[in-house]
Amino acid sequence: MKKLLQNPIYLLSSLVFLIGAVVLAYLTYSNLDKGFIFNDEAYYLSYYRNTGESLSFDRSNFFRIFKFLYTPNIYHFRIISITTLVLSNFLLCFSVFKFLNFKKYIFFLSFLGIFIGFQSWEINNLVLHQYIGNTILVNVGVSLILFSLITEKKIILILAGFVISFTLFDGNTHAVVNAPLFAFLIFMTPKEWRIKLIYFLLGYIVGIIIYFTFLDTLAHFFHQFKFLEEYLHYNRKQHSKTFMVLWALYLFLNAILPSIIVVFLLWKAKFSEKSLKIFDKVILFVALATFGLFFFFQEYFVFSFIVLTHFLAIKFCLSKTESKQNKYLIILLLVIPYCLTFGSQTWFHLRLNAYKFYYFLLIFIVLFRSYKSIFWVIGYLIPVSFMISSFHNILHVKGWKDFVFTEQTEKVKVNGYDLYLDKGRKKDLDDLRPYLHNQKNVIYSSNHLMGYLYILDAAPPIYYYFTLKDYIAFIIKKVGKTPDDYIYIESNDYPFYPKEIVPLKFVSHPEKYKVVKAGRFTLYLPGNFQKK
Repeated sequence: MKKLLQNPIYLLSSLVFLIGAVVLAYLTYSNLDKGFIFNDEAYYLSYYRNTGESLSFDRSNFFRIFKFLYTPNIYHFRIISITTLVLSNFLLCFSVFKFLNFKKYIFFLSFLGIFIGFQSWEINNLVLHQYIGNTILVNVGVSLILFSLITEKKIILILAGFVISFTLFDGNTHAVVNAPLFAFLIFMTPKEWRIKLIYFLLGYIVGIIIYFTFLDTLAHFFHQFKFLEEYLHYNRKQHSKTFMVLWALYLFLNAILPSIIVVFLLWKAKFSEKSLKIFDKVILFVALATFGLFFFFQEYFVFSFIVLTHFLAIKFCLSKTESKQNKYLIILLLVIPYCLTFGSQTWFHLRLNAYKFYYFLLIFIVLFRSYKSIFWVIGYLIPVSFMISSFHNILHVKGWKDFVFTEQTEKVKVNGYDLYLDKGRKKDLDDLRPYLHNQKNVIYSSNHLMGYLYILDAAPPIYYYFTLKDYIAFIIKKVGKTPDDYIYIESNDYPFYPKEIVPLKFVSHPEKYKVVKAGRFTLYLPGNFQKK
C-alpha cells in the first residue's frame, strides 16, 4: 500500500483512464446495434458491398485495404472497427510511455488511448473508413518504429514500413503523413539513419507491391485520378483550392503563428530564466482559459485547446533534461493531426475531434515530465472525468447523425442481419420497399437518402453528395444510359435543388413517367418500371 501511495499521480491517472475505458466501452458496445447514419455510413458501406466498382470521385481505397475485417453484419463490423481503433491507440500509448521510460503503471496509463478512442467517436460513424483507417495505420506504424528503437532490432522496421505504406492509398491527401514519419525516423537515429531507412523502405516497397498485386491495379489507381479531374471540371466546391488555402491560413493563425511569436520572444530574451517563468505564467493562463471554455463555452474550447497543446510542446522542447529523441517524438505527436486532417474538406478544428487523442497524449506527457505537479495533473483529470461521466448523454441527444439512440427500437433486416432503427425510418423503408428494392438505377435528391438505397439494395449511377445536373448527366452518359432509364426519389425534407435537377424536366420523355407518393417521399417512375 505504501508503494502505491508513493506515486499518487500515476495511480490516480491509471484508475481514471481504466474506469473511463470500461464505462465507455460498455456504453459503446451495448448500443452499436442501434441506429444508422443514412449519409456517411451508407456511403462507406456501399464501397465494401460493391468492392469499389461503382464510380466515385473519392480516391480513398479504405475498402480494399481493410476488406479482411469487413462483415455485412453492420453491428459486428462496428465492433471490429472501433475495437481495432482503440487497441491501436493503446499500442501507441504503451510504446510512447515505454520509449519515454515512464516508470510506473505503463499498461494502465495506456488505457488513456482506449478511453479517448471511444470518447472521440461517440458511438458515431464507426464502420471502418479512411479516417479511422489512417489512424490505425499511423498508430501501428509509429508504435513499431518506437519498439524497434527500444529493442534496437532493425528488422521490426520492415514491418513498420509495410504498415505505413498503405497510408498512400487509404486516404488521398492524408498521405502527407508520410513526410513527418520519414523525417522522424531519420532524425531519431542520426548515426545509422541510412541502414534503418533501408530496412523501413524495404517493408514500404513490399507493402506497395502487395497492394498492387492483390488489392488493386496500377491502371485502376491512376484511373481514379483521371476521374477526379473529370469531376473537378464540373464542380470545384467539393475540392476547392480556395478551401485548402483557408484551411492552411486558419491553422497558421490558430496554431503556428502563436507558437512562432512565443519562440521568437523567448529567443530575443535569450531563453533567460525570467522569460521562461513568464512563459510558464502564459501557459497557466491559457490552461485556465481552456479549462473554463471546456465547461462553459464548449463551442470555443477547441481554439484554446490547440494553443495550449502547442505551448506545452514548446515547453517540453525547451527542457534541458529531455533528450532530442524525446523532443522529436513530442513534435511528431503534434503534427500527426495536421496530416490526417489535410485535404479532408472540413475545417481543422471540426475534424480535430477524430484526432484529439494525439493532443491528449501529448499534454499528459508534458504535464508529467515538465511539471511533475499533482495540481496540473488533477486539472487534466477533472475534464477527463467529466467526459467519462457525461458520455451517456449522447444516448439522449439528437446529433448531426439525425437519430436518437433511445428511439432505435424497431428491428430491421439489413444485409440479412438485425439492426434497430426508429419507427419513422422503419415506416420509410416499408413505404419505399415496393419501388426501390433491388433497383439498380436510382437518382436521389440528397445524400441523406443514401441509407435507404443501401438497406434496400438499390444503387445510383454514382454515389454523390451534390446532385449537380451537368455532372449527373455526364455520369449517366458515361455508364451508357439516359436520364429516362432512372427512378428519381425525392424526400419532403430534402427535395431536389430546383437550380439543378427537376426530374420531369431532366428526363426527355416526362409523359412516360408516373409520379407516386410514398409516405414522406415522391417517386418518379419510368414507363418501363416493374416492381421487384
